[in-house]
Amino acid sequence: MKVVFSARSATVNLVLVLLLSLFAGDVVAHGERAQLASMRMRTVHWFDLNVAPLKVKVGDIVTVTGKFYTSELWPNQLPSPEDTVYLNIGVPGPTFIKLDASVNEVPMVRSTAFELGKVYEYRIIMRARIPGRYHVHSLLNVKDAGSLVGKGTWVEVEDHSGGPVPFVNEATTLTGETVNLETYGLGDVFVWHVVWIVLGIAYIVYWLARRELFIPRFIRVREMGQDKADEILTKRDFVVSSVFFTLTLAVILGGYLWGENKYPITIPLQTGKVDVVGLTPPTGELDIEVESARYELAGRSLMINAVLTNRSDQAYSIGEFLTANIRFLNSAISGPTTYPEEEMVAFDGLTVTGDSVIPPGASRPVKMVASDALWEQYRMTGLINDPDSRFAGLLFYFDEDGKRYYQEIGGPILPTFF
Repeated sequence: MKVVFSARSATVNLVLVLLLSLFAGDVVAHGERAQLASMRMRTVHWFDLNVAPLKVKVGDIVTVTGKFYTSELWPNQLPSPEDTVYLNIGVPGPTFIKLDASVNEVPMVRSTAFELGKVYEYRIIMRARIPGRYHVHSLLNVKDAGSLVGKGTWVEVEDHSGGPVPFVNEATTLTGETVNLETYGLGDVFVWHVVWIVLGIAYIVYWLARRELFIPRFIRVREMGQDKADEILTKRDFVVSSVFFTLTLAVILGGYLWGENKYPITIPLQTGKVDVVGLTPPTGELDIEVESARYELAGRSLMINAVLTNRSDQAYSIGEFLTANIRFLNSAISGPTTYPEEEMVAFDGLTVTGDSVIPPGASRPVKMVASDALWEQYRMTGLINDPDSRFAGLLFYFDEDGKRYYQEIGGPILPTFF
């Protein structure tokens, strides 16, 4: 009976595995959803993201450009980029190699610091390495805070028409030698791994043969008593341990001397920081005073009551509200533009009560509603669980000539359930 039962269980398990394999969907990478809603709203506002081209072959260049604004409403409990931060790219594994990166035309070869309330324009140049379809994200690695992920864009990498071609990543050293970084020093890596693995296995095998590890040792100590427990280790054990210790030190020293001899010219890893001057956001002459804000859970909408005062000689049209990488566009305004295959865009997601145009010299109370299913899709309903219920985002507006302006708005937010 036991044999029959085991056979049936194995058959059922096999069928389940096959069914799961048959109906399993593609893995979808959306790392921006995993972060807290409040963190996405009040840390970094990513915008103007453009990834091109979106369909490449192995070895082709992919350029990522965009801008981000460091929020002035940065959470107090979260380390800020004013200390140490590094611009990076988020992809699933080593599918691309990063060739160059810059922020405000300053090369990002090291870490830097970003002032809050400033705008930074970045560019990242990559080369496609492995075929596949990947969700490419811009991100900031903030010291003690981790990665702050921007919105992603799908990039498809194909093999060459003639078949797979080995990827080559060549670089010229200080001595003028051209090397392929994909294979450079790989043989030495294998050799040293084998040396340490053999040494470690030999040490473990010796003690396993002596049967003085774990449970056997515990049993012998209990049989001999605590007074004679030290007799378990013999003089030979001390000699063998001394030999392994000496051999380990010799391998470490020998490896150092070998490395100095084979690679006499080296440059240490750089730990300094580069300075990047942030840009002042183009706010125009529009004053925005947020009076209240609330989030309706049932309607999946954020409602903002504000007073807008136009101090310029041109009318301003409210065109877009950006928060947590989600763009809510005012369809009544033709100013906002989108990029090819851009995600997280609510094309009719922003409505403004009354007239969304603020005439010159006018001061008007305005009610803006950012509403779309993207609130639920990107897990923004978690706002109601935050102990510090505040929101932040960028409000974009345009003058009569179509010039774009923007500034950050934010403040306390009250969740409503009905």
